[in-house]
Amino acid sequence: MTQFPKIQARLDAALKTIEGASAGGADPEDVKKLADQVASAEKDAAAAKEEAASAAKALKKARQRVDALEKELAQKDEGADAQRTAMVKQIDALDKARAAVDAELDKTRQYNKHLKKMNASLRKANESNVGDPDLINQSLEAELEQIKAQRDVDLEEVNGILARLTPLVEGA
Repeated sequence: MTQFPKIQARLDAALKTIEGASAGGADPEDVKKLADQVASAEKDAAAAKEEAASAAKALKKARQRVDALEKELAQKDEGADAQRTAMVKQIDALDKARAAVDAELDKTRQYNKHLKKMNASLRKANESNVGDPDLINQSLEAELEQIKAQRDVDLEEVNGILARLTPLVEGA
């Protein structure tokens, strides 16, 4: 491709010499040499054109490959953004679930304290052989509330585990 200007200059010089020789009656051998140079320059020009066409094809293929790679990169970026968004949502959900579990744990602790107090009162009443039905009823109600609170905590924990496993299962 860098030979185009050189070839063009040689061709122009040869043509001027031929034109000058034909007008001025130059030596036929010089004319033949110049004609050979013109033919050689034309061959070189044709080869350079073929080289340029080949380089243009290679450039076109390279551009297509670059475009394909840019498109693939954009798709991967979109996929990464989608994953990042999903992970942020999952983290938010897990944070909310953890906060709910913490609240349920606090409730459970309160019910346990209440249950311990009720059981202590019940034991004192039983030691003196006086069974107080209201005390027994309160104790059973407290125990029932504690069991419900523990079930809620367990349910939240299971939901948290499922929230972590769901993306792994769906992604596989």
